Amino acid sequence: MKVQLKVIKGDQAGIIRVLSKERIAIGRHPESDLQFNPQTALEVSGRHAEIIRRDNRWFVRDLGSSNGTLVNGHRIQSDTKLDDTDQIRFGAAGPTIEFRLVADTIPDTGEMPARPAAAAAPASAGATPARRSSTTQRVRVEVARQTKQMRRITMSVTVALVLVSGGLVFVNRQQRLTREEEIIQLQARINSVLRDARTTTTALQGEMQELASALRMSQQDLQSLQQQLSDARDAGNRERIEVLSAELETALTAVAQQQHAARIDFAGITRANLRAIAMVFVDFGSHVETSTAFAVRSDGTMITNRHVIAGRDGTLRPVQIGVRFADSQQTFAARVVAVSREEDIDLALLKVELAGPVPVVLGFNGRPDTVAVGAPVAVIGFPGGVDSPQRMLDGGTYATASLTVGTLSKNLPNLIQINGYGTHGASGSPVFDANGLVIGILYGGEEGTGGRLVYAVPAGHARTLLEGIR
Repeated sequence: MKVQLKVIKGDQAGIIRVLSKERIAIGRHPESDLQFNPQTALEVSGRHAEIIRRDNRWFVRDLGSSNGTLVNGHRIQSDTKLDDTDQIRFGAAGPTIEFRLVADTIPDTGEMPARPAAAAAPASAGATPARRSSTTQRVRVEVARQTKQMRRITMSVTVALVLVSGGLVFVNRQQRLTREEEIIQLQARINSVLRDARTTTTALQGEMQELASALRMSQQDLQSLQQQLSDARDAGNRERIEVLSAELETALTAVAQQQHAARIDFAGITRANLRAIAMVFVDFGSHVETSTAFAVRSDGTMITNRHVIAGRDGTLRPVQIGVRFADSQQTFAARVVAVSREEDIDLALLKVELAGPVPVVLGFNGRPDTVAVGAPVAVIGFPGGVDSPQRMLDGGTYATASLTVGTLSKNLPNLIQINGYGTHGASGSPVFDANGLVIGILYGGEEGTGGRLVYAVPAGHARTLLEGIR
């Protein structure tokens, strides 16, 4: 597969490069494979970043640029894996490109070769010079005719130029007025969204701190962009206005999604599923680790991650496993009944040794691929494990689960990406859609994001694993 890079934001928007190289240099330097304009792309460093191929996978690496490199809006600190359609931005307000993988049959693109000048047609062997007029009168008539024709053409061109000039003045004036009106309307939208966001943030305080914090940060970003737009407008910087207008549209969408998330009945989702979620204790002999699992069958069958019972490298073996359901202080023994054999599907099934029926989650979303990017999701689990605050009562410690709220940022067949929160202990947590149905199982996160970008296995793989033990 070859790499296709398309500039989707910036003064070079629309440029497409198809490259078969395994190391692609990007920057303002003339030797860059994708070179940005040295005079206008001021956010881009000379040698800003490079895209490299390693083990049949593609990664982007920042080369110590002044303004950083961002993938899907997140600044990278190390080599970051790229997926098809990922967006890479060079600097916080710099140009953005889209990364795609295309077939090897598509030719590389580069500078277009200059077209060769058409060769002069050879004179015919039998050609003879044109016969000249034999009388002065015929010459005078022809000159007069051509002069008259030239005057008509000159007059027509002059009239056309006057009309075009006048039209351009009118069009430019109309464009300025239209753009001013668009900016005024955009400012009004920003003010309205900020008012609503402040009201929602106040209502969320103490109930869903993570969502309130995210909404507050989005407000700050929106206000910053609004001020930058106002400064660019005062300076008459049209290019900057275009860039900021696009970024404001993205920011407004993010706030709207968070506003929508705030209206979801997360308390109802928690009530319907909480009793089925448990803290898992895995004793490896040398140490004990905690994580999360949730019951899916009343016979005590539970879902968690493979690495929870085998370690990240898959070499550990548990001495014993215990589970403590949410809001309970009693721990029950459990055993492993199945493990996914697919390398990139991090799932395992446990069976809790408990007499009587076990509470189960509300159910699975049979079509998690229909959950749109930007949709709100909820995660219930035990981030931090026993190190997180637990409820103490009558001398006992009760497993106290945490609800975190985020948005779906990527939905792939083998991976769900969430802008939310996760840390040790959260592995195995169920991810719920707005209807309280499981769409994924949390298993890890992106390094360098402070747990704000987390990954989950789509629920369809869990259903397949369950069907295998019937």
